[in-house]
Amino acid sequence: MFEGGADYLAAETWIREIEEMYDALQFLEEVKVKLAVPMLRGNAKFWWIAMKAAVQGKGEQLTWEEFNGKFYNQYFPQSVRLVKQNEFLALKQTENMTVLEYTSKFNELGRFCPQFMEDEISKANKFEQGLIYGIRSRLAVLIFTSYQDVLERALKLEAELKRSEKERGDQKRPKMTESLSDRPRNSEGDTNKKKRFEACTYCGKTHRGPYFKKMGVCFICGQHGHLAQDCPNKKKNDLEPTELGAQLLH
Repeated sequence: MFEGGADYLAAETWIREIEEMYDALQFLEEVKVKLAVPMLRGNAKFWWIAMKAAVQGKGEQLTWEEFNGKFYNQYFPQSVRLVKQNEFLALKQTENMTVLEYTSKFNELGRFCPQFMEDEISKANKFEQGLIYGIRSRLAVLIFTSYQDVLERALKLEAELKRSEKERGDQKRPKMTESLSDRPRNSEGDTNKKKRFEACTYCGKTHRGPYFKKMGVCFICGQHGHLAQDCPNKKKNDLEPTELGAQLLH
């Protein structure tokens, strides 16, 4: 049903669907107008009543082609059709538009430019030229004679580009580093470190080995029987104090 109004696309859609039905059922030309009239409602019905009176007053009968012409002039004028044609000619796939979304828009507007849509090579070329550069540049080395071939190639390339982009993103993502609190502790190392800083119970300081002062031994050589001031090794060790002497002085 068609009720008229300012929806130009609704008018075009109604006529197109009517013609598809006529073609499928193979209606004769002389009955097409009679079958279409009962599907007019509201403003469109009033338009037809006025149109019928004018035509019959001249003693004429409208053919289906003539009905189409008058219908389009009323509800889908040439000025609007030119706007739609220009939209089709300027149609480009944008970065945020998928190939399928571009395809849908291409076919929607393409019906207003039959000169492109009725020839396969022209249709394929127009579709290819509207694709985004990332896809179009990869198709440039190929020659297509079918719109369907271009569409299938474009869909495959789009999927491959998305997969490559995802892989690059995964490689750039920083890996999770192990926190210090999650690292296994070296119990042996911690024990040795703890022992190294234990204080002597006699002098209160930290040193390796026994506390020689309590044992009454020489601070220089660690031997019994003499003091550090009488140590026979004193002169030799004056310049380079031994590690033992360093321990004893603590």
